[in-house]
Amino acid sequence: MKVHLVEDTTPSKQTAKIIHTLHDLRFEVVATSPEAPRFREPAVLIWSKNGRGDHDISEQELATLAEAGRLISVLVEKTTLPETLPKHPVVDLSGWRGSPRNAFFEDFRNYLEAASQRTPPPPPRGPLVRFVQRMCAGLTIGVIIAFVFGFALNLLELQNNLCSINFNQPNVSDFCGKYGLGDKPTKEERLAWEGREPDSCEALRAHIEKFGETGAKFDRASAMLDARRILTTENWTPRQQQTPFSQSINSAGFESETLAREDALTQASTDAEVACGALGESDFFRITGSSVEPLTWDCFTASGSHYCGFDGTRTCELEQLERTTTEICGPLP
Repeated sequence: MKVHLVEDTTPSKQTAKIIHTLHDLRFEVVATSPEAPRFREPAVLIWSKNGRGDHDISEQELATLAEAGRLISVLVEKTTLPETLPKHPVVDLSGWRGSPRNAFFEDFRNYLEAASQRTPPPPPRGPLVRFVQRMCAGLTIGVIIAFVFGFALNLLELQNNLCSINFNQPNVSDFCGKYGLGDKPTKEERLAWEGREPDSCEALRAHIEKFGETGAKFDRASAMLDARRILTTENWTPRQQQTPFSQSINSAGFESETLAREDALTQASTDAEVACGALGESDFFRITGSSVEPLTWDCFTASGSHYCGFDGTRTCELEQLERTTTEICGPLP
């Protein structure tokens, strides 16, 4: 299996140990030349305090390598990687002593094999092993064995309790979430969960869609969706219904045109109350008033009596019922 090694300084003793061990494991390590076609196989960037692994690689080439899963960074000294690097596997071999069975070196080897086979990189074991080693330092052999087995098997919910310890939170919880311990969410999922809109069912669905069934909050989000409540609110909105209206002439005459007009308006108002009242019989409307407005009067005199009718508009003042439903996915008790 061919591996490209990229380092902009003279190979250090740590780099030489890496190359020697890779040769023993039947890896073909080659230097990278700017003139030759590069990086058809995995590319390993060597980083140290004075050396950059990306010194001869363009940002576009780095992005292409990372997208193809062929980019791996190795720290031979404690240093900070540039924030502009694309997301890719990083292995800290600054404290590695040359054993191919070292958990960090096994992570490195697994990354190389995954890159060659075009498969996603497996979860790292090195940080977890180092975490357990530090936690077990100074304990007796019996306690160490009990702790390791208990932690690995999550006996008595040891992982859950340890990851929930009230110390250096949320860093401890984020660490556990990163390596799948104690049913804790990753930092990304924790921040997404804490920042979601409260009581929003859509926010829960978006969280499940983003983090899937493997997310630490999947069960809780699903339970909150199953327990969702539908809240119905009613609101009465003022409306007007205006229609053309004609008031017929009363066959009974009146002594004056004023009286004839008053009678026509009285009769029209009574008819408007009846017509608008019919609308109020619906569950979706309630009547608040009615009115008529004459636009054109038709009056005449015959045999000394006055007669009047008119054409105009009839207005029904009403309120219309509007119902809205809202999903509520509040916190579980």
